Amino acid sequence: MIMGWMADEYASIVGEATPAVITGKPIALGGSLGRDDATARGGYYLVQRLARQLALEPGSRVAIQGFGNAGQHIARLLGADGYRIVAVSDSKGAVHCPSGLDIGKLLAAKRQGSVTDLAGTDGVSALPADDLVSVDCELLVPAALEDMIHEGNASRVKARVVLELANGPVTPEADEILASKNVVVLPDILANAGGVTVSYFEWVQNRQGFYWPVEDVHARLKTMMEREGDAIWALARDKGITLRSAAYVHALSRLAGAIEAHGTQQFFTS
Repeated sequence: MIMGWMADEYASIVGEATPAVITGKPIALGGSLGRDDATARGGYYLVQRLARQLALEPGSRVAIQGFGNAGQHIARLLGADGYRIVAVSDSKGAVHCPSGLDIGKLLAAKRQGSVTDLAGTDGVSALPADDLVSVDCELLVPAALEDMIHEGNASRVKARVVLELANGPVTPEADEILASKNVVVLPDILANAGGVTVSYFEWVQNRQGFYWPVEDVHARLKTMMEREGDAIWALARDKGITLRSAAYVHALSRLAGAIEAHGTQQFFTS
């Protein structure tokens, strides 16, 4: 809602409707379909694309740290693919069920207050929120706050793969510990890029004055996440570096190419 107000305020200043000035607007004010689950969906498409390399498959166990927008949507998307969501936390605590949590019941409990309301039902047990990182699982998804995996708890991570849906959820010190344990970290610069990518799509649609059906938004996002995921995975493999480092190398090489295309000193003096 606030994004719509900001767009309206800008329009009153410049004297004309300019929806492309800001993204994340309500649909009725020029927002994009598919923006609601874009962050999680981008991460989901990345996991889908790299599942074979990551040794992930339906039935793999998932623990999700944070059950806000991104956490809820990644649970829904992975759950629909047959992944077992075995642990979830929110600001009030965490719940754990080795056989898998019911996504519908999790969402309902969150709407009523907290996922912790499920503790004591259907084999679900309460878990201290800080212990979620050490849950036995294949995929750990920090989807809330930064610095959630740090030097003090990184050694307790049992997951083989960490999907960073939050911004900066793994500290540099934790990164080194996870790398020493051969834990693959899908870095935020790539893994949670779905949100900003669909914001870009919103800007494009605003500029065109033509709005895409949600299927087109999903298809375009899937194409971009798969393309960048493939490129970064190949770079990490070929250079023997982490995916985070590979993502930075990939981004900086594009900047270098753009700068060089303007003409370098060597070009103009040769």
